[in-house]
Formats: sequence, C-alpha cells, structure tokens
Amino acid sequence: MIDINEIGATAFVIASIRALEPEKSPQLFNDPYAQWFSNEQARGAARQLEAAFPPSTTMVRFRTRYFNRFIERGIADGARQVVLLGGGFDMHAHIFANPDAAFFEVDQKAVLEFKRAILAEHGIEQAPSLFGNYLEVDVPDGLAGIGFDLNAPTVMVWEGNTMYLPPESIMPFLNRLAGAMSSFRIAFDYFSVDMQDRDFETEEDRVRLEGVERAMGASFPTGFPDLTIFEQEAPFKVAESGSFAGLAEEFGSGDVVAGYPEDWRETLKLYRFCVLERG
Repeated sequence: MIDINEIGATAFVIASIRALEPEKSPQLFNDPYAQWFSNEQARGAARQLEAAFPPSTTMVRFRTRYFNRFIERGIADGARQVVLLGGGFDMHAHIFANPDAAFFEVDQKAVLEFKRAILAEHGIEQAPSLFGNYLEVDVPDGLAGIGFDLNAPTVMVWEGNTMYLPPESIMPFLNRLAGAMSSFRIAFDYFSVDMQDRDFETEEDRVRLEGVERAMGASFPTGFPDLTIFEQEAPFKVAESGSFAGLAEEFGSGDVVAGYPEDWRETLKLYRFCVLERG
C-alpha cells in the first residue's frame, strides 16, 4: 500500500520548478508565490529530476500551463466553484481569484497548515480548506461543511496525484464524488502504462520513469493504459485527453520538444492529461 503522504513531500520540488519559470523562454506561466515554498533541498531534487530525464521539468511546466488553462476555461464556461485536490502548494486560488468562482482546497492537514502559515506571513488568507487524506475522508460532505454547493457547476483539479495512489483506490474515490455531485469536470495527469506491472514497451521507458521516481523520492504504482475504464467503472465521459508533449506547439515550445532525441519523444507520449465529465 502506497502512503499518500508521499505526495506532500513532492510539493516542495514542484514549487521549486515553478519558481524558476521567470528564467525560461518562452515563459509559460507566472507564479510569483512559488518561491515561498522552495528550499535548497527541493531545488537539489529538481536538479536530480532533470538529470534523470531532462524533459521531466519541461513536462511539469507544460502541465502547469495546461491546468491553468483548464481553470480559466472552466470559469469562462460557467463553473462557479474550483476544487484543488491534493494540490500541495498550488496557488491557483490566488492566481485566478475571481468574484464569480469560489475556490476550495483538499489536502493533508500538515501540508495545508504549513501553507496557511506561509501565506499568513505574507498577509494572505488561505482558501476554504478541507484537511485530510481525500481517499479516506468524505470529500463532498466535508466540502459542503465549508460552503461548497454540491449542485453548482464545478471544475476539479487533480494535478500530480494519480500516479502516486494505490490503484484500487481510484474508482471508489471517483464514484464517491460522482454519487454526491451532480455536475462537474475533473482534470488529472497520468501515465498511459500499467505501472503496477511495469508493463513498458521498451526497457528505456522503464529506466527513465524509474529514474524520475528516484529523483522525486516516491513510487508510481498507478497508470491508465485505457481511459475507457472511467466510463465502464464510473459514471463519467472522457471529455478530453492528450499528451503534454503534444501541446508544445500550442505553448510556443515546439522547437524544445522537437530538439529531443526521438526515443525521448516516445517516452514523453506516456505522460498525459485527461478530463472526465459528470452530468
């Protein structure tokens, strides 16, 4: 059984990668808060991650840009609530603050208490938050207790989580959400390979992803080689999917990905995004 607490440790590494974005060209996003959650140990892990597989940090940047867009489009299309699931030190609630959309966060108590303390030092208030392991607590009921409307149009961001979770926990969790909420879209990133059985097409793919695991200090037991499982075992429709590398041209970074060796580009096809729609 994988401990969901691993996710909290990775939050510092992701914040460190985001904090370096102003040095990149083209700059894909602006997160002025990320530096508050970076430290030397996490920056070292970020460097190790890039050494293990150089495109890894680029994919984190693409991922950040993608989820930013998901939130922006969701609010523009009428979502009145945004839920950040296991977001670590994600600052979407402040970057995209909007009078027409309420933000809520769900994460482990230690992560959110640390985040709240850092924000308080800078005179910023934390978004309404549900403390707890979302695989164990009643997320819809807990959110309703802090002002969430179970019937309002909602988008949920589940960024950087699924690959760390016990595979048997995914469908029960999603079905609990679907059973309580009438209309929402949930976006997540994932590996399109059976990570539990390590069923890779090439040995190079396995070596690269296991190098990323070592750099992150966490294991990846879960992947989804076939997204129809979400339509067969839960009441969702796959509304959108694709690879992060496939967004390179749209993000103005086509030359970056095109410059990678062909075998690297093939490995990158394993890292993807998906949006599920309920209602």
